[in-house]
Amino acid sequence: MAQDSEGFELEELYRQAEEQGGNYLRFIDNERLSSGIYQLKKGDVDNQRPHEWDEIYYILEGRATLRVENESYEAKPGSILFVRAKIDHTFVDIEEDLKVLVFFSKKND
Repeated sequence: MAQDSEGFELEELYRQAEEQGGNYLRFIDNERLSSGIYQLKKGDVDNQRPHEWDEIYYILEGRATLRVENESYEAKPGSILFVRAKIDHTFVDIEEDLKVLVFFSKKND
């Protein structure tokens, strides 16, 4: 996990995620911010539940749709998607393997 400052390389994070065997690798986690790499394969079902913190997704690779309650957003390389805390959301129609950089605010209300 990150200290006061640290640099990261995507390929190394992908490798670590692969070794870990899950679809989420958290690489920053402190009292103000959490960040990770989220990966879903083509055709996967995204089972995430609403989170306690505001969240930003930056789509690195792949294509899917992000459904946020009754809205849908295209998720493709370069897309930046925001989801407020405690709101239902999920990636659907995963057309290509998806790699996403995720940021959680950890802001306390």
